[in-house]
Amino acid sequence: MILMTIEKQNRLWELATAKLHNEASETELKELSKLLKDEENKKLFRKIEQLKSDTASLVFLNSISQEKSRENLRASIQNKTLQMFWTISKYAAIIALAFFIGILINKGKEDIEFTGLAEVKVPLGQMSEITLYDGTRVWMNSGTSLKYNSSFGLEERNVFLSGEAFFDVSKNEMPFKVIFKGKEVKVLGTKFNVIAYNDESLSTVTLLEGKVDINKQSGSKIASLKPAEQIIIDEASNIGTISTVETNFYVSWTDGKIVFEEEKLSDISKKLERWYNVDIQFNNESIKELKFSGTILKNKPFDQIMSAFELLLPVKIKYTHVLGEKDVVLISKK
Repeated sequence: MILMTIEKQNRLWELATAKLHNEASETELKELSKLLKDEENKKLFRKIEQLKSDTASLVFLNSISQEKSRENLRASIQNKTLQMFWTISKYAAIIALAFFIGILINKGKEDIEFTGLAEVKVPLGQMSEITLYDGTRVWMNSGTSLKYNSSFGLEERNVFLSGEAFFDVSKNEMPFKVIFKGKEVKVLGTKFNVIAYNDESLSTVTLLEGKVDINKQSGSKIASLKPAEQIIIDEASNIGTISTVETNFYVSWTDGKIVFEEEKLSDISKKLERWYNVDIQFNNESIKELKFSGTILKNKPFDQIMSAFELLLPVKIKYTHVLGEKDVVLISKK
């Protein structure tokens, strides 16, 4: 079977979208009619119709103007990736639209499949809450990226994570997988938190409800978790250590706060750097070993948080504003 060229695939998407949004001209409708004489084109058009039907009730989709939807389609075909930046609670985030306009075609299969990736990125200093096509809710922490195929919810439920996210997975017979660093968390429906930043040597999975399996992508099993259990995986060895934890410490960030329990200042500083998009430096290595317990509220000014550290720990803090770059926070001994 000879698959149609990428140019014809893109053109079919463009014409189909125009027709389904009632914006196609007579000339475009005739061109589409000719393309649909081909059986493979008909199959693709039926899939596009189904996607349109599945998303027809979404207010988010209906609020997009016809001309804007066409512009978005063309942009997605050219760029191959849809990137969205949202602050927490700013948008009621239903991203099924990405499935409709961000789809590419895989030529290496016996049949035409949807293999485009949509991507949601959360910049440093921000957070985002989104709802996936299957009803799963995801809270994404600062500096996090979440990718998913356009077939999500139709053929599979796989997402690719870099960063930290809390998942409230909608129950479904189709497994939900969070893929990170050559591993995956596999569930049917449950609540759990994953920390998997690419620049860190450890990854953490914390389970609140239900059950999760952690596997290597090669298929071999690493571990299974029960509620209130956490696994910390050393990326170098792929060895995980399981312990029972107070889950509130690991999911409180979704409510705009971080709870610390005897945590090293060096580890705390990494989280604060992401939350507030600053560069925290230490003028003495021993300061990094100081431990802190307490709660930090995201909506409090950063200088108030630094003042609290100065009151509770034997440190002094200097804050320097740097124009056009990250502000610098220098922590030294009193």
